[in-house]
Amino acid sequence: VDWKDRQWWPLITPLMMITFPAAVQAVLWPNFRLPLGATLCISCLLIGTWITRFFAYHMWNFFPINEVLPATMLPSALALDAVLMLSNSLTVTSIFGGMAFALLFYPTNWPIFGMFHVPVEYGGAQLTVADLFGFQYIRAGTPEYFRLIERGTLRTYGQYATPLS
Repeated sequence: VDWKDRQWWPLITPLMMITFPAAVQAVLWPNFRLPLGATLCISCLLIGTWITRFFAYHMWNFFPINEVLPATMLPSALALDAVLMLSNSLTVTSIFGGMAFALLFYPTNWPIFGMFHVPVEYGGAQLTVADLFGFQYIRAGTPEYFRLIERGTLRTYGQYATPLS
């Protein structure tokens, strides 16, 4: 269940996901004064993500759908729209709404993963439901704790190599 990279997912996903609501808000707010661009955009992206996850993972690869849940961004989008509605300023929204958008992302996804961190006993060992899923459904990629960090060297024309890391 906890298949997302712990460094990429909470940091890069909010930064990438805020660009689409910003583009939609840039059209909806000056022209129509509608502070719902982020919620509309994230809802459409979430529907598309659910369709992709269902057909690509569940129907095609026979993975259980609860192992490939998409991230929940709706509370972050609602906070972004609320800041725009209360401030009437795109500058204030970009500062405080963007901060709320990113800070709400990680805690609003805790309830999704909370049910999979319940301890169970399996084969005489105590492990979580997420670990049990990891044993039953093997991932094709290398897990993050098995990744090898290569030591780079700076080759020279001489006899010695200078280590870089």
